[in-house]
Amino acid sequence: MYQIVKTIAAGIIASAVTTGATTASAQGILKGDTGGVGSVNHTFMIIFSTALQKKAGINLQVNEGQSLTRSALKLGQGKIDLSVVPPVMVPWMHKGTKFYKKNPGAAKKAIDNIRLILAYGSGVRHYMVWEDSGIKTFADLKGKRVFVGPPRGGASPVAIQAIKLNSGLVNKKDYKEIRMPWNAGIQAMADGKLDAFVRPAGIGAASMDQLGAKRKFRLLDVDPAKMVKFMATPDRIMMTIPAGTYKNQSNNDKDVTVDGFRHQLAVRKDMSADKVYKITKTLFDNLPDMKKAAVTLQDVSAKDPFTGANIPLHPGAIRYYKEQGMKIPANMVPGN
Repeated sequence: MYQIVKTIAAGIIASAVTTGATTASAQGILKGDTGGVGSVNHTFMIIFSTALQKKAGINLQVNEGQSLTRSALKLGQGKIDLSVVPPVMVPWMHKGTKFYKKNPGAAKKAIDNIRLILAYGSGVRHYMVWEDSGIKTFADLKGKRVFVGPPRGGASPVAIQAIKLNSGLVNKKDYKEIRMPWNAGIQAMADGKLDAFVRPAGIGAASMDQLGAKRKFRLLDVDPAKMVKFMATPDRIMMTIPAGTYKNQSNNDKDVTVDGFRHQLAVRKDMSADKVYKITKTLFDNLPDMKKAAVTLQDVSAKDPFTGANIPLHPGAIRYYKEQGMKIPANMVPGN
């Protein structure tokens, strides 16, 4: 089993932050990007890097706390070897819109150089407020300081959209939209500099209870009826945070309805098929122990590695799935 310490700082201790992808590659070391500490993506990459080292002799150095919009560009440009790629970013890259509108050509070229290993359940959005703030519904966010995510991350526009759908409130007009890196956002919430905190994380994330250790918090319910169009993509699913999940949550006597999402683990298109096959096989061979190490990885499934994916599979991953007798969707085979 791969042990992981359940503290906000766990990933900082466990991971190796690297510099210079070219140097790392020359030394036979793979470089990967992931999001902030406390996210499923972070936990997944840290534990998986341990499995790769111990079971396959592959050294994966993880650069944590990254803006995944930028990481996707780096991956497509060959500056890193692996990265988490949220499905929401893929059409932005193909069209050169949103965060990629300043250099659409680079984004379009980059996305063509990215290939998939798997898609996986990567958590739910926690809409967190302090219990003593008086905020009990999304409408109560009017005039408040709301953390929505990093300045360049894909999480921010999604959070803004969800808030608007559930309340009619418009960012910057009806509430103060706060963007900063994930770790800085956690600290700002702990310091009382925010009124609300939107955090994509796995169900049971230790960071939630740690934030509430000295001050009780409430989780807001979304209204599924208002989120029908929002949820109409394969990578989004309506979920519940079960009652009793967080001991420091004031309304933990009932299930909380929230939106969940899926992410993708992707590699460079030009990585060798043999290496990607080995990476893929190591992942699934060791997935049971990885899940034992972290409760937040329970939605990473060997039975459902394609739902929500919108990047073609790498030939090395295709080889593994065919060996397992899995039917591969035609639209996930490169060239189709």
